[in-house]
Amino acid sequence: MSASPKKTISEQISQKCSAETRTKPDLMQELDEMGQKLRGSMRDLIEPLTGIEPKPNDVGEVLSLDRTQSWRLSRMMSDECAFTVLYESPAPKGLGLIIDAAERAGVPRETADASRGVVGEFEELLGRFPDGRTGLDGALSARVPRAREATYKKARKQVSMGMSQMLGLRAKVRYVSGILVPSVDVDEKADVVATAGYVDLRRLRVGPAPVVFSGRVYTQKPGLNDPALETLDGDLDPDPRLRLLSEFGSVPADALRLEPSGSELRLSLSENYPEINEPITIFFGQRIARSLDRYRSEERSHEVVHHAPVLPADINIFDTIIHKDLYPLARPPRLTIERFGFNPSVQSFKPDDTSYRMDDEPQAVGLGMGIKRINTREVPQLGGLIGSVFDRIGFDPNDFYVYRTTIEYLPPGFSVTVWIPLDER
Repeated sequence: MSASPKKTISEQISQKCSAETRTKPDLMQELDEMGQKLRGSMRDLIEPLTGIEPKPNDVGEVLSLDRTQSWRLSRMMSDECAFTVLYESPAPKGLGLIIDAAERAGVPRETADASRGVVGEFEELLGRFPDGRTGLDGALSARVPRAREATYKKARKQVSMGMSQMLGLRAKVRYVSGILVPSVDVDEKADVVATAGYVDLRRLRVGPAPVVFSGRVYTQKPGLNDPALETLDGDLDPDPRLRLLSEFGSVPADALRLEPSGSELRLSLSENYPEINEPITIFFGQRIARSLDRYRSEERSHEVVHHAPVLPADINIFDTIIHKDLYPLARPPRLTIERFGFNPSVQSFKPDDTSYRMDDEPQAVGLGMGIKRINTREVPQLGGLIGSVFDRIGFDPNDFYVYRTTIEYLPPGFSVTVWIPLDER
C-alpha cells in the first residue's frame, strides 16, 4: 500500500483554517442571540412589576433607579434590534443591581436567578473582547448607527487630546473654506481660494514654535497652464505674511518669524508667543490658481480638494463654496475622511478607493446661495471675513452655493476630502 503524498505547508495551513472556520461560531450571530436573551430576561423580570412596554419613569419609580439607568433599561426592553439592546444595556454590575432591586420589589427568586444566569453569560462574552465594553461597542458599530457615531467621536477625541498634549497646543475652532471659482486664465481650469485659521489657539506649555502657514518660493514664473500659489490679489510674492488676514485676527506682525525650507518659506509663531493659556486668533487667505480641472477625461473623472488640520481643535468647520457655473454634479459635494499623505485615492482621484479611509462619511449641509447664512457662533467674525475675501477676488458671493461640514475632534494626520465629479466637456 503506497503512502499518501505529503501535504505542502500551504495545504496544511489551508486545511487547518478550513477546520477552524467550520467549527468557529459566528460572532455577530452570538451577539444577536445574546441581545435577544438579555432583552427577554429583562422583560420577564420587569414587566410583571410595571406592565408591558413600561415608560422610563415607571421603571425608575418601581425599582428606585436613577434617570440614566431607567432610560437605558426602558430602551433596552423595547428595542427589537438585538444589537441595539446590547449597546443600550447597562454593564453586568449595573444589571446585577437592577435584578436585586426587582427581587426586593417582589419578583420571584427563580425569575431573578434566571436573569442572573443570562447576565453571567453577557459578562463572559464581554471578557472575550480585549477592551471589554469598548471592544463590544466597536463590534456593534457595524450594525448600530448610534454606536458607530459614538465610537468614532470618542476615538477622535482621545487622539485629538493626545496630540494636544504632545504638541503643547490646542484651538477651540479650526475654520477652513475652499471657494471654487472659474480660472481667469484658462477656461478648462478652476481656482481654489482657501481661507483658513484658528480661533482661541492656546499654548499649553513652553515648547516648539508651531508653523502656522507656508508659502512656495518660485524660482521662475509658472506657465499659463501651471498651478500657482498666489495671494488673494493674485501676487506671486512668496512672503507668507502677505496671506495673513490681520484685521480678523489678534496676532501682531512681530510675533511671527520666517524660516526658509526648500522651496517653501514657513511662517511660525515666536517661541515666546503666545504666553501659556493666552488665546489668540489667526487667519490666512490664498489663491491656488489653475489647480483644478473642470472637465472629465479618460484618466480622471473626479477632482479633489482636501483640508488637513495641522494643529488639534475641538471643532473643525469646513465650508465648500462653489460658483454657479462650476461642477453641477457636486451639489452637494461628497466628503470622506482619509489618512492624509498616505491615501492613494487622493493621488489617483478614484472615489471608490477606500484603502486609507475612515468608515464614516461626513455630511455637507447646504446653506443656500450667498453668504448670508455663513455666520456661526463659534466664529463670530466669519461673515465679515468671507465677505472681504470675495471683495478681493472680485466675485459676487450671491453667485455661489455654500455647503458646510462640522466635525468634532478631527486630529492632525487625517484630512477631509471633497470629491468633485467633473463635467463633460
